[in-house]
Amino acid sequence: MPSNLDLAVRALINGKQPQTVPTVFGTYIRISGLDREDANRSVLAFERALDKHPLREDDLSPIIARVRNDYWYTKLGGNEQGGVCHVCEHCGTMLLPNRKHKHDKGVQKASAIMKAGKSKS
Repeated sequence: MPSNLDLAVRALINGKQPQTVPTVFGTYIRISGLDREDANRSVLAFERALDKHPLREDDLSPIIARVRNDYWYTKLGGNEQGGVCHVCEHCGTMLLPNRKHKHDKGVQKASAIMKAGKSKS
């Protein structure tokens, strides 16, 4: 069964409209029946839909992956045209390249503890 995000992108393709963050967001809100007046809830639902969308071997996944990247790149403060985000391998958060992540300190501490524990063995 297709998700509301799948249905939104398919509607844009069928309508020969561009599949950009604003067009996908607007169509997603309409299809999902979210209250346009509740902006916070709508944005959170869209973010969650982008993040949980599975990568599949179909024509929609590359489009949704691009929209997801464009959305998070812009939201995180990226300013290059066509910039790329990456996913933290530890927590799954979208990150800008070469930016420290609040999670990095904890991971560094944990790996230092693990190394210290191994050297004592």
